[in-house]
Amino acid sequence: MPEKITTRDSSSKEIHQLEFEEEADKHRTGSSFGAYFNIVCVIAGTGTLQLPLTLKQGGWISIIMIILSACIATYTGNLLIKCLYYDGVTRLPDYPSVGEAAYGKYGKIFVRVFYYSIQLGASCIYILLAGQNAHALLTDWGVQVNPKICTIVAAVVICIPYITLKTLKEVAFLAVFGAIATLVVVFVVVVEGFLHLPSLKDKDYGHAFAHGSGIPIALASISFSYGGNVIYPHVEEGMRHPKSWNKVLLMAIGTITAMYMLISVCGYYIYGNQTDSPIYNNIPANAGYFVAVVLITIHVILAAPILLTSFANEMEMIFKIDRKYHSASKEFLLRASLRAVVIVVLTLIALFLPHVPELMSLVGALSNCIIVFVAPIILYLKLYGWRSISKLELLWCLIVIAIGLLGCVLGAKDAIISLIEKTKA
Repeated sequence: MPEKITTRDSSSKEIHQLEFEEEADKHRTGSSFGAYFNIVCVIAGTGTLQLPLTLKQGGWISIIMIILSACIATYTGNLLIKCLYYDGVTRLPDYPSVGEAAYGKYGKIFVRVFYYSIQLGASCIYILLAGQNAHALLTDWGVQVNPKICTIVAAVVICIPYITLKTLKEVAFLAVFGAIATLVVVFVVVVEGFLHLPSLKDKDYGHAFAHGSGIPIALASISFSYGGNVIYPHVEEGMRHPKSWNKVLLMAIGTITAMYMLISVCGYYIYGNQTDSPIYNNIPANAGYFVAVVLITIHVILAAPILLTSFANEMEMIFKIDRKYHSASKEFLLRASLRAVVIVVLTLIALFLPHVPELMSLVGALSNCIIVFVAPIILYLKLYGWRSISKLELLWCLIVIAIGLLGCVLGAKDAIISLIEKTKA
């Protein structure tokens, strides 16, 4: 009798698995190439502009931290996707659901707090950066406009695709333009920097191997620059070939790291202790400067809807804003209202805290260090058990958790102090 029950249960599980896969395949229409661009567009961009300053804060040793963070981001990104399939039958829909599967409702709440703070915090920074760039360009062209007006206009521009496009699959085409724009900005800034180098040879732009006091906040900024975990479940969900996820993530992180290394090393080498953020503030205000500012503005305008759409899809699921429950017109009205409220709140924050580097460091320290470095490992070990990995890999996991907690605590402290000083100034 026990054998028959086992066989029946096994058959039922296989049937359930087949039904689940057939249903999932209906929604998997995105290409691996599109997934690659989604990851590159969301992760790169603002990190590209911030990392030269990170080398100034931490010294040349920050290069090691960038490479280490890239390895960690790839490793934990793969662990997170494995957690979605932990039961071998169905697929969990998102990151908070993994927290719930591992630690119940408290695990879900814990993940959601940090998870949403990344999505909303990064989007707030994108709105702010787009507004500041627009104001800088208009000022250079002799047009005097209140910077707050520029921030509001930037928010409205971001709001248009955010409201009109419903899912990540629909906003995927935005990622292609964003990724290309970021690559061009890296090229322009590096070329302009080296063209500018001869005029700087008589100036004292010193360098340092390490600044111990600046390493925690540098780590926080670097972790912000690899904060893609919030969209990984949604990107993988739309992939036609989900088994290619590991390759797609590796290629995306590799591309991003190559851009980071190029612009950060060159930027710090050329400008040393005078390195600014965004890095294009260091180059002369010529055609290259304007191209860099315009393109990075395009990037953040395109990247923000991707992050915000990921957040909105989950909120709409919670509030049951779906065609299952409403007519097409009512569903659109509810969705547009919810997303408009999100944009308004983020814009208000951007207007009252207009300090991009400090905000990036704070979000990176408080949220990215947990979501990118710590949480995927803790959740994976809970769902699969620590015996599922080798002792060497377990040691690696403990090192990663220690790095994440160090960056979270010390990086947040330094970022808050810096933000308070900037606000008072």
